Amino acid sequence: MTTLPITRMVLFKHGVGYFERRGAHSGEQLELSFSREAMDDVLKSLIALDLGGGQVLGVDYETPEDREDRLRRGSIHLSHAQSLLDLLRDLRGRRVRLLLAETKHAPASSVEGLVVGVDYVEDDPLRRPLVSLYNAEERLVQTFQVARLTGVELLEPGAAADLSYFLRAAQSEEQRRAATLRLSPGDHDLLVGYIAPAPAWRVSYRLLFEEAQEGAEDMVVLQGWGLFDNQLEEDLNGVALTLMAGMPVSFRYRLYEPHTPERPFVEDEERTVNAPIAFTAAPPPAPMVMADADYMLAEAAAPSFGMAERRSFRSSLHEVAETLQVAAGGDERGALFAYEVVHPVSVARGQSAMVPIVSQRLPARRELLYNGAKHPRNPVAALRLSNGTGLTLERGPVTILCDGDYSGEAVLPFTRTGAEMIIPFAIELGISVEEQRRNQRKLVSLRLRDEYLVFEEHDLTTTSYHITSGIDRAAEVTVEHVRHPNYNLASPAKPDEESAGFVRWRVACAPQVRTVFEVTERRLTSRHERVRSLNGQQLQAFLRDRLLTQATVAALQEVLTLYQQVDAAQTQITKLERAREKLYKQQTQIQGNLAPLGREGDEGALRQRYVNTLGQLEDQIAVNSAEEQRLQAEMLRLEEEATRRLKQLA
Repeated sequence: MTTLPITRMVLFKHGVGYFERRGAHSGEQLELSFSREAMDDVLKSLIALDLGGGQVLGVDYETPEDREDRLRRGSIHLSHAQSLLDLLRDLRGRRVRLLLAETKHAPASSVEGLVVGVDYVEDDPLRRPLVSLYNAEERLVQTFQVARLTGVELLEPGAAADLSYFLRAAQSEEQRRAATLRLSPGDHDLLVGYIAPAPAWRVSYRLLFEEAQEGAEDMVVLQGWGLFDNQLEEDLNGVALTLMAGMPVSFRYRLYEPHTPERPFVEDEERTVNAPIAFTAAPPPAPMVMADADYMLAEAAAPSFGMAERRSFRSSLHEVAETLQVAAGGDERGALFAYEVVHPVSVARGQSAMVPIVSQRLPARRELLYNGAKHPRNPVAALRLSNGTGLTLERGPVTILCDGDYSGEAVLPFTRTGAEMIIPFAIELGISVEEQRRNQRKLVSLRLRDEYLVFEEHDLTTTSYHITSGIDRAAEVTVEHVRHPNYNLASPAKPDEESAGFVRWRVACAPQVRTVFEVTERRLTSRHERVRSLNGQQLQAFLRDRLLTQATVAALQEVLTLYQQVDAAQTQITKLERAREKLYKQQTQIQGNLAPLGREGDEGALRQRYVNTLGQLEDQIAVNSAEEQRLQAEMLRLEEEATRRLKQLA
């Protein structure tokens, strides 16, 4: 059984706790008891110090076998119903001395020998069982009634050791494991620290809001309670308690169960004798610096505290704050934050407790927040305040009371000192919000690049918030608008609040009126269009919208005229190509008619007509080809002139 009481306990949020046991002890060993599930953590973290000048020589602990497995390993196995008979049976072949009681026919005596065995009736083993001993010197087997036995003395050390092993194994608890500190002789002032699985501590808050008189600042009282459980196998009496906020790295590591890795088998080899080998000595290693662990071993102060009389929630916030004496102080520890409970706690085994860790008046503001992605159609009533408690606040549920009445619930987020909190707690059904979206494009600039006109346009997305107030008083709704990726805010120009993901505006809403608030975002895009694809109407529209000057429009008109001439020449070339194709077909037909005709008489005359026609067709083809070459040269000249003028404009 553990003889050192728990004096300090640090509870975390991720299922472990740090425990310290402290006390005086006399002797060369101290047994501690842990749950089987805690052994890996205990072996990973155990700190054992003798603050009285003695020494901790080592730690012995039970193997992770089940009790039945340990019992089976021994040579002695005793049952619950007939342990003496089982002992005599398992001592077979071992030397013992039986102590016999006096009877009417025989005085009290003792007899030595080797145990042969025990005889009894199977159905009734307690009915006149007999034990047999063998005397080797006399070569005699004697039988004695077990009922006469007053004692059995084990004369062999091995038998005594086997019986002791069985009794120790039988005494061990199935779900508990013992660890024994081996100590130097004398008195000790021991401190033992370790981590072990423990229920996560919890926190719950209360926010008491009271609307101030006109001209004064609204205030809240923030109260926080830490909840923890005692699921240890012992009562906690006068324990210094620390509730740790944050998330330290923690893990399980298998240390308790033995593991023997497989090793490769290596054959021996023949070696010859070599000369001695020498190495230059390395410099001594730098001294090891241990991390400062004072916070793990520090003792907590232990003043008492009392609870003031319970008052009405409708009392002033100053009076409400004074009714609760905070039982914890804050302490920053790097990435962690500790709530040091300033008075010792006592919690019975299997019980739980609450301790007040914060109670403070803070400036606050009540507001209505709308974000359609979080709650559509209605704004959410929220309290906005800064964490001016000087403490890091753990995440936990919070109950809100406004002017003494229950108003709603929320979850207070993990909040560092000085950070702002927005705590939504109720839906304002008297105000509804409808969102409408529309998209449009707006041309903002034009510029020339080679033979292209570059259009720069704004892709506009407008979100309209139609806020309808059905309440009888003026209200202010904070619209939280989620920004579109890659878009910039166009209007309104300056939000009341802004972050990477959203912007907020406070919108004043008159009673029984619909208020429309619009947010426009824009993204600049660009596209290219060939100048020759434009027309006069488009150029006039650009001039009207002041995207191009009068001179630029006039110059572009001249360029378009050149392109129109190019297009007209191309049309003429196309007509010439079609006419040439017809002439080629006529030539082919006439050449086909010439083949069967003779050269005399009427056939000769007809042949001559065909030949004359072929000559005329050839002359027309030559004229068309010359005209086509002229038109192509003219097109090239016009294209070069248009390109030159566009470069001048650009």
